[in-house]
This record gives sequence, structure tokens and C-alpha cells, in this order.
Amino acid sequence: MANAKVSASDVFFGRAAPTERSFRNRIIGLIAMQEIGINILVMPLALSTAALAGAKLTDPRLLPLLVVTFLAMGVAMMTNNIIDAERDKTKWPLKPLATGLISKSEALLCTAIWAVLGIVIAIVVFNRLILALGLLVLVGNLVYSRYLRDNIGYLTLSLPFVLVPVAIWSGFSPETVLTPLPWILGIFFAAWTPIVSIPQEGLDPTIPALFIRPRPTTERALYVVFAVAVFFVGVAIFLYAQLSWLFVVVSAVRTAVTLTRAKYLGDNRSREKLATSFKLEGASFSIYWLLLAVFAWIK
Repeated sequence: MANAKVSASDVFFGRAAPTERSFRNRIIGLIAMQEIGINILVMPLALSTAALAGAKLTDPRLLPLLVVTFLAMGVAMMTNNIIDAERDKTKWPLKPLATGLISKSEALLCTAIWAVLGIVIAIVVFNRLILALGLLVLVGNLVYSRYLRDNIGYLTLSLPFVLVPVAIWSGFSPETVLTPLPWILGIFFAAWTPIVSIPQEGLDPTIPALFIRPRPTTERALYVVFAVAVFFVGVAIFLYAQLSWLFVVVSAVRTAVTLTRAKYLGDNRSREKLATSFKLEGASFSIYWLLLAVFAWIK
């Protein structure tokens, strides 16, 4: 296969990698396989959860937390790509596993190394509770990729992600993990997930949303419903964490911006429009959680 030109955005969000086999391109392929762009976007979630759990900005555990979160997300993304290697030959033919740039054995080896590193750091720096909850999230992600997505629907991706903020919280304040706030953060993350899942799966009519494949206009309505739900969960975060009222203003602005992207999800949707919606929502999500960390530290 001739070497394909791909953008940096395609690589960072795992949609494509160069096809010509070389050492440099294989490194790029490993970056694409981990969907590093998504991993980076999740970093502010880890920071804000830690801040709300009582971690100070000077806490030496914050850097290890970011590393563990990055490794765990990488394991989840690589696992998904390994499972989807055959179907991606049609859906995303320029992905590194689909083109053969990275072999399955190489992908499995990289996944195992990332998992071992994450486990070691979690045990040494944090506690076994964060490790147990993190592994439960990864198992849930595996069940989603192997069964739930194709047999029930892509909206079930929300289920394992409820535990992500809870797991992070447990690393800093395990004695309060059963209080409402970490679970509200988990519900927020789970409610946000469909906002990126709908654009991601928008052009694949074979995948149901929840038992059935809805019409484009119905998916757009779902997008709006989840965007509004995320706003109200954000208000609950504001109340429980006793943040500045400016956080509600930020939430309202973010919700309004998200709702403007519903236009991409109608009958005239295209891959380019869906990709734009996905990237913009990912960026606004990251900024939102970063501001949440700031509000938590300055309150």
C-alpha cells in the first residue's frame, strides 16, 4: 500500500497513521493506536477530581495520577483497537492495525507494558482501591467493545465510565468515596460520553444506539437531551462542592456552545461534520474540567 498522507489530528485521535513501514511510522502508529489526543483531553478530569477530593496543587501525587490516567486510557484505547482490527479495515482503513503497520502481537505487547506500568504506579503511589476500580473500568470497557456496543448499543459506553472519577477520587480520599460528590462526577462523565459517542458512531448504521438504530434526527434529539442533562449535573457539582457561582455561568456557556453543534447531526451529516463536532466537544470538555479544577482550588 502506498504511503498515505495523514494529518496530525488524524494521528492523535487514532483515525489514521502513515501506511509505509518504517521505524518512524511505526512509532506514529503506536501513538495513533492509543488515541493520545483523547487521553490528553481526559487529563483535566483527573486534576479536577483530585482537587475536589482534597488534593492541593502542590500535592506530589498529581503527576503520578496523570501518568496512571494516561496509561489506563492508553490501555483502553489499544484494547478497543485490537478488538476492532478487522472491522476497521472497512470503517477506518488507515488505522495502524487495519493497514498492518502495527501487528496484533506488537499491539498486545504495548498494551501489556502500559498495563503493568499503570498497576505498579497505582500500588506504589496510591492504594489498592484505585487499582481495583481502575481494573473494573477496563473490564467494563472490554465488555463494551466485545458485546455491549454491537448487541445493545453504543450508548452503553457510559456504564464503565461512571467509575472513572470515583476511582480517581479513591486514590486521594478513599474514606469519602461513598459520599455523593464522586458519584455525581461519575454521572457527569457518563452523561457526557454520548455527546462524543453520537458523532463517533454517526456514520455506522450497523451499530444500534440502544437496541435500535435511531434516525439522524432522533440522534440529534438525544444529543440535545444529554447536553442539557450534563448542565444540570454540573449544577449539582456546584451545589455539593460549594463552588463560585461563576462555575454555573461557565457551565451554561459550555452547554450553549455544545447545543450549537447539534446542527452537525441532522440528515445532512457528513464524516467531516461529525469529526468537527467530536473535536470541538472534546476540547470544550477538557477546558470545562480544567476550570473545575481551578474553581476547586480557589474556593
